Formats: sequence, structure tokens, C-alpha cells
Amino acid sequence: MALAISAGLTSAAAWAEGTVTVYTAAPQQFVDALVPMFGEQSGTKVEVIKAGSGELLNRLTAESSKPVADVIWSVGSTTVDFNLDLFEVYNSVHADAIVPSLVKSENWLPFTAVVMTFIVNEEKLDGLAVPTSWADLTKPEYDDKISSARGDKSGSAYIQFATVLQAFGSEEAGWDVYKGMLANFVLSDSSGAVPRFVNDGDLPIGVTLEDAALRYKEGGGPVTIVYPSEGTAMVPDAMAMVAGGPNPDAGKAFLDFILTKDAQEVVASIGRRPVRSDVASNPALVPITEIPTIDYDFQWAATNRGCLVEAWGETVLDVQ
Repeated sequence: MALAISAGLTSAAAWAEGTVTVYTAAPQQFVDALVPMFGEQSGTKVEVIKAGSGELLNRLTAESSKPVADVIWSVGSTTVDFNLDLFEVYNSVHADAIVPSLVKSENWLPFTAVVMTFIVNEEKLDGLAVPTSWADLTKPEYDDKISSARGDKSGSAYIQFATVLQAFGSEEAGWDVYKGMLANFVLSDSSGAVPRFVNDGDLPIGVTLEDAALRYKEGGGPVTIVYPSEGTAMVPDAMAMVAGGPNPDAGKAFLDFILTKDAQEVVASIGRRPVRSDVASNPALVPITEIPTIDYDFQWAATNRGCLVEAWGETVLDVQ
């Protein structure tokens, strides 16, 4: 007999036995902290397959006639919204606790809120001002001083790109700003390399995820986190049930667990923004109400991704 998951899990799946198979693109810190926690509380064995969103989608597609996974956890929302035949809707018992503005689709549940920021090593700026806006990153004095992942290789870099296109009132105005930024970028295939380069002093500025920057700051690195004044994106990553998965009750129990207060407090401790309204963000971060944000248009960014990535590739050849 399995153990009761927790007082916070009151769904029909609150008793889970056997195994749940989870496909995830979550950072390893979340896997290491939350998967054992669920296993200990539920008595359920968790099989984790960790890969990028694209690789996971390919696996799910190949396995669609006989699914292996029960749950997909921490992927870009378009992975679910654009492949609805692979997933099924589940309305968690904790849905009412989620911050309403982070509920972007009925097709998936949010796991965390991901914020796009700058990471700055002031010691390496050589007297230059700390940039405080997207527009600042276009200034010629920052040429070859800004680390960024490639918008055609990194999901987070694509969100940053789409954010700028939406932050200036029109796509044309956003393109003007982004081209200036791109001319100053030192590009990397790895989004994880961006904050490391800045922390290590290879470059003074990076465009990265808030939680990635926070890890270096809390580790004692010489870095600060800056939120662009024109507004940034606060984007939830998605989790959902796999259609026809072999252990649906265990899958539902896993999703319910991830949205419990205890699990979301772990999310906050690691440095991502929790999605529950009753869980505070990491105290090392500014309050969420102080972050200038834009109303990031998920559907526009998702629908136009193909043509925008193609345009990104053409533009980088012109300006780099």
C-alpha cells in the first residue's frame, strides 16, 4: 500500500501506486529536489526522462500509438498547445491557487513563472554605465560586450527576441531595437553559458533567465540582476498529462503534487517564481510587483515562430 501523498493532495489520485513516467526539460535542480520528494510522500516510483522540449516532443510523437510517458513537465507551452492530440486536459485540484495571470491556456498547467533579465558584472564594465533597458543594449559602447544565446537554438533566447518585438508598440519598432542589440551580441549555442560567461568575467553583460542569474548571485558571484525598464516577459512553463499514458492516476497525482504549497516553496527556494498566489518568491529577488512586465502574447509568438526564427537567421548574417 502506498503512503498518502500529503494533506495538500486531495484529488481522486491522492493514493498512487506503482510507477509514473515523467518526461521533462526542467533544470536538474528541480528534478533533484522535487522528484524524490514526491516519491517519498506518495510511495510511487518515478521514472524520469530528461531532454530538451524538441527531443521530448519527438519521443512522444513516435510513441503516440503506445505512450510510455504519463506526464510532460516543464516544457515550453507551445509543445502542448501545438500538439493537442498528444496530451489531455487535467484540471488540478490546486487550480484555484494559481495566480490568474499565469493561467494562459486550458490545455496545460503552469509549473513556474520564468522571467527574462539582464545579468551584469559591473567589475568588467570598465567604467561603462549599467544598462537598464532593452534600448541601452543597442548602444555602440556595448559592442561585443553582451552574451546571448542564439534565438534559433534556445527556447529562452527566442522568448527574449519575441519580447523585444512586442515591447515597443509595433513589431517594426521592436525589430529596430533588436537589430541594434543583435549587432552587439556575442552569441552562444547554450543558454546556460550566458550567465557563466558574465559571472566568470569573460563578458560584462548577459541576457538570461532570472533564476539562472540568481544562482550565480547567491553563489557569491560578482553579478547583479537588472529588469529592462520597457518591460520583460514573465512566462510560465507548462506541464500536462500525456494522452493514453499507462498510469494516469499516478500522473495526475504528480501534477497535483507539483502545485502543492510545499512543492512551490521548493520552486521559490531554487529561484524561479512560484505560480501559487500563497507562496512568496525567493527573498533574494525583488518583489514580483516591482518587475516591469509586458503582456507577452503567447499565441502570436508561437504562431509566428517559424517565420521569426527564419528572419532571425537572416538578420544575424547581416549584422554580426
